[in-house]
Amino acid sequence: MKVSQENNGELTILVTVEVEANDYKPEVEKQLKDQRKKMSVPGFRPGQVPMSMVKKMYGVAVKAQAIEQIMSDNLYKYIDDNKIKVLGSPLANDEKTPKADFERDDNFTFCFDVAMQPEFDMDLKKEKAVLYEIEPTNEMLDKFIADTCMRFGKVESPETIGEKDMAYGHLTELDENGEKKEGGIDINTTLYIERIALKTIKDKFLNKKKDDTVTFKPAKALKDLSQLSSFLRLKQEEAKEFTSDCRFTISSVQRMTPAELNEELFNKVYKDKEIKDEKSFRQAAKEDLMNAYRRESDNYFLNKTSEELVKNIKFNLPEEFLKRWLTATAQSEDAKKDIEDKFDKYLDGIRWQIIETKIAEAGDVKVTDEDVINYYKTELLPSYFPAMPDETEEQKKEREGHLDSVARNMLNEREQTKQVYNYLFDKKITDTLKENMKVTVKKVNMDEFIKEVSPATEEKKPAKRKSSKTEKKEESNNDQPSLF
Repeated sequence: MKVSQENNGELTILVTVEVEANDYKPEVEKQLKDQRKKMSVPGFRPGQVPMSMVKKMYGVAVKAQAIEQIMSDNLYKYIDDNKIKVLGSPLANDEKTPKADFERDDNFTFCFDVAMQPEFDMDLKKEKAVLYEIEPTNEMLDKFIADTCMRFGKVESPETIGEKDMAYGHLTELDENGEKKEGGIDINTTLYIERIALKTIKDKFLNKKKDDTVTFKPAKALKDLSQLSSFLRLKQEEAKEFTSDCRFTISSVQRMTPAELNEELFNKVYKDKEIKDEKSFRQAAKEDLMNAYRRESDNYFLNKTSEELVKNIKFNLPEEFLKRWLTATAQSEDAKKDIEDKFDKYLDGIRWQIIETKIAEAGDVKVTDEDVINYYKTELLPSYFPAMPDETEEQKKEREGHLDSVARNMLNEREQTKQVYNYLFDKKITDTLKENMKVTVKKVNMDEFIKEVSPATEEKKPAKRKSSKTEKKEESNNDQPSLF
């Protein structure tokens, strides 16, 4: 086995792998013997088929497979041993690779074009960025507090329907004669009275009680298509075409009475904070909202900053190779055409992947299994394993044990874990950029933020790779495959 390299252009090399008979013959013999043990041919006992027949039937295919495997293993070993930082993956150079005859030849030569990562200088401390800190308006804060009071309120069952109540009942679709429509809607459902847009229909429901009936047109009552779809238990495209009258028979009424703004509520909402008055409660609620907005702000910060870094940090790329590689990894003819039509944008995506990798290496940015497990335990699962009132230490230990067990099992859910990995990687990259760049903080409310960023969000941000070394041959969530 001999592997060598020579320069083949800017940032590309030609790697030649020479495979000799002694390199693959032992593996071929082993596989043919294994195949012989499994063969069953009339006239011969199982496992006793003559080796000449085995070779005639499977020899060429086994030989080709063994050679290709040995060639591939040694190619990547050479790359690793020589610490070649590749872009994409090696591409066969058909022009320089002699035609192989696996049936007659003993020695084989394979040539590959390999692209290398560019070397460049990067000083984040010289780069500037704007970070938006989104604060809620008083109206948003008031609504958040009102929703919180409602969430921790009491559920009552009044005798008659009021404007803020929920009516549970049975909905029956009617025909033109006001009779039950054959094959029509006949379901149990829930109606939120305050969602009724037409006053004349709302008035029909007010003060009604259990077992009363109301006939109305749902399409006129609920103008929001998603609400109408939910009420009718239909898909939105079906709900959009629904025009029938319906009869609603009330089975029960529920009313949510909001909790009072007092110390009892403060302790329920913020168990770990000693909040004694409404002013402190509003401040805590404001911080909650700002934390919720922070993800939007961070997403925009990373999007915008990546675009600026791609513009400002200059280095060459092996463009001809990258176009070949992108085309070779495309999943469809449409994808190949997209690469041709938007190659400059693909190059921007590649530039960002290279810059991002350098940022990650310099900042030791890594996402481990424990990071993902911790995210599941602290962010995703707690609502499914809530702490009970007056929980004992034993109960707490048992609950946390279940939480840890479920979180670890969720690592096997490949797609979800990959999404969490991507999110955590983005978060760490964002934090690294904040710490190392000249960042100007600009305080805005949500409306101002939307107005500020709307023009920029029309442009698609550079494609980004998210993969660990063990996933280097997989594609990321984007259309563009991983470079590393």
